[in-house]
Amino acid sequence: MGGWRRLARQFSRAQTDLQRSLEDAQAELAIERVRLQTLIEKLPDALIITNLRGDVTFFSAAAMPLIGVGPQDVQPGGRALFSPIDPERWRMEVQALLRRHSAGKAVEIPLADGSVAIYSTTVTMFRDASSGDFGVLLMLRNVTAERRLEALKEEFFQSAAHDLRAPLFAIQGYLRLLRKSLVLDEKQASWFDAVERSGEKLTHLVKDALDEARIENGHLKIAPSPVDPRALLRRTVQLFAPLADERGVALEGAPEASAPASFLADERLIERLLHNLVSNALKFTPPGGHVLVAASGGPDCVELKVSDTGPGIPESLRSAIFEKFRQLETSGPRSGFGLGLSICARIVKLHGGLIWVEPGAGCGSRFIARLPLSQGRKEPS
Repeated sequence: MGGWRRLARQFSRAQTDLQRSLEDAQAELAIERVRLQTLIEKLPDALIITNLRGDVTFFSAAAMPLIGVGPQDVQPGGRALFSPIDPERWRMEVQALLRRHSAGKAVEIPLADGSVAIYSTTVTMFRDASSGDFGVLLMLRNVTAERRLEALKEEFFQSAAHDLRAPLFAIQGYLRLLRKSLVLDEKQASWFDAVERSGEKLTHLVKDALDEARIENGHLKIAPSPVDPRALLRRTVQLFAPLADERGVALEGAPEASAPASFLADERLIERLLHNLVSNALKFTPPGGHVLVAASGGPDCVELKVSDTGPGIPESLRSAIFEKFRQLETSGPRSGFGLGLSICARIVKLHGGLIWVEPGAGCGSRFIARLPLSQGRKEPS
């Protein structure tokens, strides 16, 4: 009998210990839940989780104004921090956000002061480790300040370019007249050459800013005409040969046998595209290096390629370099506004083509612009 009593006491103590451990675990879980809720609610990004049926299973408070609801439309509890009172309404609103993400459009939310908040979207699919169910995580980040800063940059560069153009052209004109009216020795001629090169560089920067502004405003239209890729490469190499010699870089134009006899495009813009790519290649290629300008063709396209033996571009930056105002970090001083490659991307898009950069053969980078042989439309989308 005494043995049963001891066993009962031990069982009672074990039950008490188990209850205490359970209470401690529940208390710790409650603390972790509060920490998680605090962390999520302090994040500036809005988070929404749905299942594959589109039902909202989780959301943060920052997501409420994005789908037109407020605290009165939710209730605490459940597996999530909040639960929607009208799940069907939420499902429809979130599906609208997902459609905007699929279309590549930003989400704009009107504010009480009449302004608009702009959000970028990121969508990720995941699998719940406990249930095995698949879900969709929608993250929305407020990029209003970034867009406003970008708009200020646009306004500044447009204004600066317009204001610089007239006096710059006047300086270049008077410089040409002065050169013709004077008898210069070798040293004085080199001074004039340096001033002229600086003026041409400044003119190039102004053209970059003005072209970017016209593209951004939709004012830059293409005027397709037959373009001979071999003649295009020949003119480009002739234009940049003096700069290549000055930098100690071998510059070569080599159209491939597959290059078409001609393709339809805006010749002025395509020439600008190639000039920007070659100028960029020469800037990053060290003395003794090599820059190759090539053209090849396919059944319905032409590819313009510019390869260099420079330091190359990290994989993480191969998309970012086509963004406005982006420049790679270099050991030397920066030059330009960071618009050259952005303009290249816009020109290719205007023609319905693609542009990308990949590692060169052995070292350096190879920029490839793939353009259709004909133009089905004449206005940018």
